[in-house]
Amino acid sequence: FNKIADQIENTKQAGGKTLICCEKSTGLAVTLAIAYAVKYEGISVNDAAKSISQLKPQAELDHDTLIKLSAWEIQMEEERIAKEDEITELFPGLHLSSFVTLSDNFISNNGLDTVIEVSSELQELLAADTVIHIKPDEANTEDNFNKIADKVANTKKDGGQTLISSEGSNGLAATLAIAYTIKYEGSSVNDAAKQISHQCPEAELDQETLIKLTAWGKKVEEERIANEEEVTEIFQGLHLASFVSLSSELILKNGIDTVIEVSHELHELMAANTMMHIKLDEAATEDNFNKIADRVANTKKEGGKTLICCEESTGLAATLAIAYAVKYEGISVNDAAKSISQQRPQVELDHDTLIKLSNWERKMEKERITEEEEVTEIFQGLHLASFVSLSSELILKNGIDTVI
Repeated sequence: FNKIADQIENTKQAGGKTLICCEKSTGLAVTLAIAYAVKYEGISVNDAAKSISQLKPQAELDHDTLIKLSAWEIQMEEERIAKEDEITELFPGLHLSSFVTLSDNFISNNGLDTVIEVSSELQELLAADTVIHIKPDEANTEDNFNKIADKVANTKKDGGQTLISSEGSNGLAATLAIAYTIKYEGSSVNDAAKQISHQCPEAELDQETLIKLTAWGKKVEEERIANEEEVTEIFQGLHLASFVSLSSELILKNGIDTVIEVSHELHELMAANTMMHIKLDEAATEDNFNKIADRVANTKKEGGKTLICCEESTGLAATLAIAYAVKYEGISVNDAAKSISQQRPQVELDHDTLIKLSNWERKMEKERITEEEEVTEIFQGLHLASFVSLSSELILKNGIDTVI
């Protein structure tokens, strides 16, 4: 049944015609033809049999085959319902499911945070933290490609999961999902389409949307290259640039004095007054956090500017730059990370380094509190302490008689 139905459909897709016949009985041939109507036209066995009897009244349909076709029809319907209840992870953090399964129960059971619903009318879903509504006839615009990609990326950044689903065919939802991989994963439209077809073969991708995604993907790539050539001041006196843009020309043009290069091997740049090299495979250490922070502060004190970049990831360079903000600007790791993400949204901060920076931040805070509690004899009989540590306990403990 499947073989016959699939062959007819494939021939039809290629613009061809199929003939079916049987050595013993035209009735058997015509009964077997019903398999195609059931699988690809959504016609029931009974309705298909009636239609054939009207068209070819002299053909006597094979009763046993009709019974088997009816059993096969029920089995296929059960499989279809099971598939509709399925949720497929197309890309990490981005899932696809049939529109008919969309419900608060389904969202809760699958731990979904954001739902992107492509439908003519918005279906309210209370279980989702965020619901984005996109109308099918306006879906394949650059504005919606950006909206979908950004929402998936932001949900993923917050540790959440996104579901995309479209009314009618899920092919449109699956095609729109490609926008995320183009913008945030660097995938091509072709590669993303192949991946979806492999994971979700029943989803027929929308050709018109694929063409528009390809054009938009080229534009995104051009913008990415332009962004790589940008120098962004992420904190006062501290700038960020991509490694590929690093050149003497860029340093002179932006008045950079110190370059902090995170790489396997140092690349000398004659235009920089000072070059600091941080080895890539051992970058996220407390020693390097202090080294980076101190170098930026010293350059700034002398009225200069510092540029930080990384051979493998602009995100790692941006994350390491937070060390300066924590140590010399009194900004928390979280606030510094938010500030960078606002200024350079395409940069993905390094999660492991952020954790190490947070531990270093706590350690420095403890050391600061300890220092504030110290009493130092600066001259014989004259002691100094921070104002915040001033207490009767401290006076008695250190045998102080007079307090100025």
